[in-house]
Amino acid sequence: MEFGFFAQGAVPEPLAAVNPDLEHDRLIESVELAVRMEEFGFKYAWASEHHFLTEYSHMASPEVFCSFVAARTQRIHVGSAIINITPPVNHPARVAEVVATLDHLSNGRFEFGTGRGSSTTEMGGFGVDDWDSTRDMWLETIAEIPRMWRESPYSHDGTFFSMPERDIVPKLHGSHPPMWVAAGNPETFEVAARHGLGVLCFAFGPRRSRRSPRRFASTRRRSSTPNLRATMSTTTSSASRT
Repeated sequence: MEFGFFAQGAVPEPLAAVNPDLEHDRLIESVELAVRMEEFGFKYAWASEHHFLTEYSHMASPEVFCSFVAARTQRIHVGSAIINITPPVNHPARVAEVVATLDHLSNGRFEFGTGRGSSTTEMGGFGVDDWDSTRDMWLETIAEIPRMWRESPYSHDGTFFSMPERDIVPKLHGSHPPMWVAAGNPETFEVAARHGLGVLCFAFGPRRSRRSPRRFASTRRRSSTPNLRATMSTTTSSASRT
């Protein structure tokens, strides 16, 4: 069994009312906790990406958090849980550049968790009025980012983003970083299995805890896509660099 630390940067109003520096304190404390987790033998330090969600999460830039933690540690894997890869929030080419840069700076310890935001509050702030469309945005982008790391030049003419031929650099430092997707329903487990992704799940209930992992495993067996090894736990783990 592997353990990880999840940094969310929550700033509850009752605590903020008596501590004007709570936002700053929570971000710095999260870094210090992640560093200590390495001392305790934890494998992962994860950071979320959320926007406009006062109190719930003030962690808007997981890539910055992960680079800061990676610079102060030697072994712990740093991961995004998640980077929002929908084009209105983060252009896919920029995401590919950021992940490759983190791959270099962490010496292969970065874990690339992806998703599409948690609510209409977040996505609406970036001009996305149709929440259902974010699923197709994610599907288009998740297939293109590995191409950006492999191909020079790269180009794409898609539904949700397009770009002319460009050399996207830096490329990855070594082997392919583990890739994950945040899942809150059984269907996403099946999508993850078809794409060979690990699953980050924060919404297990009694019924889902029985059905979702089984659907994941069953779809992996049927899929022709090469899959990362996966184990099921509270945060579902994929194969990763050790």
